[in-house]
Amino acid sequence: MSANPIINGGVFLPLRVKPIKPNVEQTPFPKSPVQTPEVYLDENVLSFDEAIEGCLVQLVDEDEDVVFADFIDENQTTLTLPSTLTGTYELQIITENYIFYCEIEL
Repeated sequence: MSANPIINGGVFLPLRVKPIKPNVEQTPFPKSPVQTPEVYLDENVLSFDEAIEGCLVQLVDEDEDVVFADFIDENQTTLTLPSTLTGTYELQIITENYIFYCEIEL
């Protein structure tokens, strides 16, 4: 994790993206690249470059169990993760059509 730059007081998290399969009534996915939110981790606090309201943030352990989940409220630019969680997790930021994810160490 130390290879990622420290910006805004936290370590930049390079998110990957995968689509959530749309249902039949939704329009197809756009062909242009998806804008990935900029997320930073400072100890157990996630910071977002801008409010990403309406998203679900999850931490998934190595057994693929969700150990933490919370919704991002309107104008919320930080989220404090439980300080009791330690180890490696997959961070997932879930929107209506996409999952942004990366591995983090707490």
